[in-house]
Amino acid sequence: MLADDRRFLPLTLLAQVGVGLCLAVLVWFWQGGVAATSVVAGTLVAVIPNTFLAARLLGARNEARALLRSAWIGEIGKLLLTVLLFGVVFALLRPLSAAAVFTGFIAAQFVVMGSLLVGNKVRISPTET
Repeated sequence: MLADDRRFLPLTLLAQVGVGLCLAVLVWFWQGGVAATSVVAGTLVAVIPNTFLAARLLGARNEARALLRSAWIGEIGKLLLTVLLFGVVFALLRPLSAAAVFTGFIAAQFVVMGSLLVGNKVRISPTET
């Protein structure tokens, strides 16, 4: 794991929360409070499992076997947490906008993809090619 990863992962999680909150504010003006609350719920369904995975990866020793084990446990836990949290949101949050929940979730996942693209460009300098 690179030294920058200790900063990169928390910043990505923070960016996910920020994008979700900004989207919720926009949706609140456009669709109202129910949709905005649903966007926040969808964002949290993405961020909480990603936080679990990040904690597993950051807590792993810098040995290949330990990193691989942490990644597997982190991914399985992330999947289970995602399913559980979607179940909790759809069972308990009333009133609810399902489209807004999925919008918040997908927006948060796009932040991860975007941060991987940006992080890759930041780490590669012209002298490393």
